Amino acid sequence: ALNNRALHLKQDGDADDAAGPFYAEALKLREDALGPDHPVVIQTLHNVAELLDARGDSEDAYAVRQDVLKRLGVDEAEGDAAFAEAAAAYAEGARVKGGP
Repeated sequence: ALNNRALHLKQDGDADDAAGPFYAEALKLREDALGPDHPVVIQTLHNVAELLDARGDSEDAYAVRQDVLKRLGVDEAEGDAAFAEAAAAYAEGARVKGGP
């Protein structure tokens, strides 16, 4: 419920103030209950990274994403290569559809 509340606040444009504490509490509870590598914890970390991006804090968002990759057993170079591949595929899809 905390994660969902934070997600709704973020979607409503309240990324700076209200959403962050909800994500932090959800992450703590989930890590304590499920362990640090559980898929639900990983999803919460992803949400935290998205929130940080929405705030314009790309360096911290990158650090959180690197933590996710580490928890998933993916080394940084592999993660960066996979991200680059996904970004290129997204850009190509946008180009084909007439996007930027």
